[in-house]
Amino acid sequence: MEKLLQFIQENEIPIVIIPEDRKYWLVRTQSGEFYDEFFHDGFIGIGWNEFSDIDKFKNSDKDEITDLISITYKPEEGQKPPQPGRIYGQIYRFLFELKVNDIVMIPSNNSSHISFGIIESDTYIEEITETAVDMGLCSFAKRRKVNWIKTVQRDRLDPYLYRMMQAHQAISNANDYANYIDRTLHSYYIKGEKAHLVVNVKQENQISAVDMITYVSTLLDLVPLIENPESPDETFKKEDVDLKLNVQSPGLMEFISNLPYVVTILGLVIVGLVGGSFKFKNTNAKKESSNELELQSEGLFEKIFKFVKHKDEQKLKEIKQQHIIYKDKLKAELPKELTEKLDQ
Repeated sequence: MEKLLQFIQENEIPIVIIPEDRKYWLVRTQSGEFYDEFFHDGFIGIGWNEFSDIDKFKNSDKDEITDLISITYKPEEGQKPPQPGRIYGQIYRFLFELKVNDIVMIPSNNSSHISFGIIESDTYIEEITETAVDMGLCSFAKRRKVNWIKTVQRDRLDPYLYRMMQAHQAISNANDYANYIDRTLHSYYIKGEKAHLVVNVKQENQISAVDMITYVSTLLDLVPLIENPESPDETFKKEDVDLKLNVQSPGLMEFISNLPYVVTILGLVIVGLVGGSFKFKNTNAKKESSNELELQSEGLFEKIFKFVKHKDEQKLKEIKQQHIIYKDKLKAELPKELTEKLDQ
């Protein structure tokens, strides 16, 4: 992994490195009431303000705290009794289980939008004024700073995340959905020993099987042209790349490899090939036509070009033409991390 990270740094590759120990959480927003405030003011919070002494909560016996919760939130006649154990667990989770750099998600009113953010602080206690309460502002004293990085409409949310949204606790662990969250937030990333390249398919009409298979095949045809940086005499094999498809018009295709170099370089080659970095021109010498391959751009793609076996320029030209045709048919969107780098 150390060599790979050095390779990424030396070649200025805009791939996201996701910590393996990152955790994921769904935090409710009081049925959307506090969504706008959470989002615009950059925080999340949790209620039960009477239990906001962090040190006391940490150092007290659980039974002692749950007894106090039972007394503090004793219901009036006809109301449901509190669940002191659940309340204790929710407060404890917010105070001590959520960590800086974890991912947190919050739903808007009716869960029409889901915002994803990175936790940036430990718990702090906000002074809640009567004026703020009268204005209908969030009354939660226990808070954490969050940097919101992406908002997704519910109808554009990865279908696998729908089940996650059925959890109704104030805070729910979403680690079981980590892979789906990662690929929602990033299209080009490494986590652990695996590299991921996500191509979003925006076509809303029905996609023919032939178009889908041809497009995937076109991308995989590039793999045997990529040299292994750790073994320059070897190229990668198509079998080195796994594929996950979730194409439901729209949807996505996810290329994954336990050999992270192959997907890392594959992403660069795809974008460089169709983005104009590779230029084909015809020359005529002694009445014989031949294809020549030139690299137009400098910098990132110039560095990565040395890892492509470009002896068969005709093969690359065919792949480029095929890719452009089927990319348009599927309305495929390549990773922004790479396309933005190309535009620089």
